[in-house]
Amino acid sequence: MPRKTLEKAITAAAQDFALQIIDAVKGATLQELIALQEGKPTRRGRRPGRPAKKKQAAKKTVKKKRVVKNYPKCAHPKCNKNRFPRGKGFCGEHWRQWKAGKIKAASAYKKPAKKAKK
Repeated sequence: MPRKTLEKAITAAAQDFALQIIDAVKGATLQELIALQEGKPTRRGRRPGRPAKKKQAAKKTVKKKRVVKNYPKCAHPKCNKNRFPRGKGFCGEHWRQWKAGKIKAASAYKKPAKKAKK
């Protein structure tokens, strides 16, 4: 039967492997066995797992320029809040005041023009 021959082959391979491990332990020095027990890497190589990160030469960091978004501001004087999308030129607070009839329409207020930078 093929199953028995497969089992025999696996058993033989396992026995050979076990004998090789025993021979390796017998041939190891006491320092190597202690290091193996403590989890320290031996002289033969490093510990298994993810490779160590390589230190790269310090690259000059380039600062990214911050994008400044300039939203339209409220039409009411001395108000620096952003306009409310449906606020007819006002921020939310001043739009409610305009709806209540407490302040004039946005077209009545004119913001002073900003000076151009040279």
